[in-house]
Amino acid sequence: MKKFFKWLGIQDAFEKGLIAQILIILCLAFIIFGAVFVTIRIVMTVHPAFPSAHWTDMLIESLILVMALITLWFIRSDKIRAASRVILGGILIAVTMQTYFLGGPANDISGPMGLLFFAILAILFLDRSDRWIAIFLVITVFIVLSVLSASGNLLPSVNLTPIGKTLYSIFIWLSISIIISIILIAAMGAMRREPHLLDLQFNESAGNVPFLSTHDALTGLYNRLFIETEFSRLEKSRFFPISIITAEIQDLKKINETHGYKAGDELIINVARLFSKVFRPEDILSRYGGDEFAVLLPNVDLSIAQDVIGRIEKQVTAFNEKHTRQPINISIGVSTANQGDSLKDHLKLAEKRMWQEISK
Repeated sequence: MKKFFKWLGIQDAFEKGLIAQILIILCLAFIIFGAVFVTIRIVMTVHPAFPSAHWTDMLIESLILVMALITLWFIRSDKIRAASRVILGGILIAVTMQTYFLGGPANDISGPMGLLFFAILAILFLDRSDRWIAIFLVITVFIVLSVLSASGNLLPSVNLTPIGKTLYSIFIWLSISIIISIILIAAMGAMRREPHLLDLQFNESAGNVPFLSTHDALTGLYNRLFIETEFSRLEKSRFFPISIITAEIQDLKKINETHGYKAGDELIINVARLFSKVFRPEDILSRYGGDEFAVLLPNVDLSIAQDVIGRIEKQVTAFNEKHTRQPINISIGVSTANQGDSLKDHLKLAEKRMWQEISK
């Protein structure tokens, strides 16, 4: 699967978290759906052995395919918010058209289900203000179509036989149920994989510690309080040598002022994900300050720590080649403590070396 996503150019987007994963799954599902059904409609139209496809079906399925391809383009361009809006807009238009052509919600089970599906996705994908706009739109569409249908001003353009209605209803139920099931599976998988989605328990000797008191809310990494608490534990351990790597995002304040805090938060999250790829599970990775990260590497000497820094730099280079609009620019410092040394002193030394690199 990773090779397939890499070939499509969406591997980085898929690793951005649950919402991006659900968006990609939907996008690919709609591409497959649209391509298959558009092909079927074309075959039905040109082959004399089959009844001609109704133009409304061709229109709606073509719309779904085009909408999904545009969404994929936005995902590849690292424009997740735009991709979310495109796929939601396409769903709302397609569902509205389908409900209209079949004579309103009373005659079309796909209408209410499709509008409910749109509302669920809007809550998942959109920010608070956009979310309420989407909910208002879907309620308005449902009310208008219901009023038109009840008043007799909305007559079906497509008349299905009783068997056709049954098969169509089964298809709609199965399709939406499968997509919602995939979303729930992805959500449960993310909850198991991503620590910031769980209220974890750790350090049994100290009892249960609330997750948010020891983790950074934005990135899900450990926070400054936790890593400084770990100093005393590790100083009494047999895990020496212990290397400490510090890293600071350059020009974060300028990015916040120029592009807004959301762009700055996205940059911080990208750095956190990049670090998560490099370090081992036993390494203690933290967001130490607003633009600073600190990592404790047990049983790692200076030469190995330098190799780790080399891997970080390679990851940064690879990231920046794909994200020229908002590249990552960080400065790194390192120091290695031996048995009996103060980890806090070595943290300060790593920070000093990091700041020396910034001032070069």
